[in-house]
Amino acid sequence: MWCQQPLGQALARAEQDLLCEVLSDVFGYHLVVVDPSCQPDALQSSRILHRVVQTCTREGLQQPATLLASAEQLPLQSDSVDAFVLPHALEVARDPHQVLREIDRCLVAEGHLIILGFNPFGWWGLRKLLLGWRGRVPWSLRFISLPRLKDWLSLLGFDTLQTRYLFPQPPWHYGKARAVHNLLERLHHDHWPLLAGAYVLVARKRVATLTPVKPRWRPRRAVLAGGGVAETGHGSMRRGG
Repeated sequence: MWCQQPLGQALARAEQDLLCEVLSDVFGYHLVVVDPSCQPDALQSSRILHRVVQTCTREGLQQPATLLASAEQLPLQSDSVDAFVLPHALEVARDPHQVLREIDRCLVAEGHLIILGFNPFGWWGLRKLLLGWRGRVPWSLRFISLPRLKDWLSLLGFDTLQTRYLFPQPPWHYGKARAVHNLLERLHHDHWPLLAGAYVLVARKRVATLTPVKPRWRPRRAVLAGGGVAETGHGSMRRGG
């Protein structure tokens, strides 16, 4: 499995460190992790005690899944989950838009959505362009850019709280040139995509508000004796002949 190789393990450690930081600020009763490629230990840092691991296959998981189901059709009640974590789930999904619609349905108002994704820009995107045709994961997956993902979520009614790029390492033979890796770490910036291999996005489901509409009152009409009609308010009085 790709995440068990040196490069994948290094990326998983970087993502887990960032998840530890992000999840410490997320509260609620129920947390669902959707289709994790590797079981992230950082979920233990979450303050949400009830955690559900949802997947369509048990392959690669270090802990047993608690919910076997498709991410496009979650067997969860609407407005019942406080937080979702998607570690590269959209990239393996057949219909990422439907996955987001299902999460929007299940998430409570003000609930949090945390997404980890591969960055399609820089040398990671270049390697995908060169090797994606071979069908090897992760280069065969669909990399979704951070700006596009933010647009999708905005249309669904989510507010993006923060985004960060991470893991400024080249996608080959991790660890053989440690001095180069240290230099890239110093040059890296959280908001620059060119060096980063992945990103994290934290969004919150927007609360739907109702805008009161001022009614347009129409004057009442009264029928007078003799066939006349009188309009109350600013209207005039007419008499029928």
